[in-house]
Amino acid sequence: MHQKILVVDDDFALTKTLERVLKGAGYVPVMAHTAEDGLRFTISQQPDLALLDVMVPSMGGWELCRRLREFSDIPIIFLTALGNVENVVRGLETGADDYMVKPFSHSEILARINAQLRRMKPTEPPSQQFSFGKGALTVDLAARLVKATGRVVELTPREFELLSALVCSAGRVIPTADLVRQAWGLSDSDALDNIKPYIHYLRKKIEVDPASPRWIVTVRGVGYRFAGE
Repeated sequence: MHQKILVVDDDFALTKTLERVLKGAGYVPVMAHTAEDGLRFTISQQPDLALLDVMVPSMGGWELCRRLREFSDIPIIFLTALGNVENVVRGLETGADDYMVKPFSHSEILARINAQLRRMKPTEPPSQQFSFGKGALTVDLAARLVKATGRVVELTPREFELLSALVCSAGRVIPTADLVRQAWGLSDSDALDNIKPYIHYLRKKIEVDPASPRWIVTVRGVGYRFAGE
């Protein structure tokens, strides 16, 4: 199977070039032009390596790298015009494996991709299975399978996308606008208004007592937190 390379950059000319170069080298490129799309595609596409721009909208490459490191150990290479030592150090400390300053040659980027992929142990892909409360709630992202207290829970696609975004950030408060973008890739006011009923639907399906939720906690005035235990 050809390895997938995620590219997160809002420079459309560069991403077109990288897409062509990666395809020519036998990789499957996955292109994203916002940090939120990069986060979603990492969950849904399970790439083998990520190329991130530092100044990608809207959360930025630093934050995207930090969030990816919460649930994934894929190699991450920053591609950026910020070449001073402080930024290189920040990128590596954030969790990146390598840091390349634009402009760069096609041969160099391919060499660095190959080097990072060679370092990866031939193990199974990063787990997409989450278990909470000693198995009281389990979520398998790859199989799109959710079980609560041992029973299979039937979710709509939008409900599953929302739950996926929550469990991938378990324990951390997610502002409502960020949650809408991560789950559905939307930023309009209608989506913000509609998240409340979907939270309600999810609670009815996975909580023992939806009126006193154990898993999906509302942080008033901010957003939501998935209380993984």
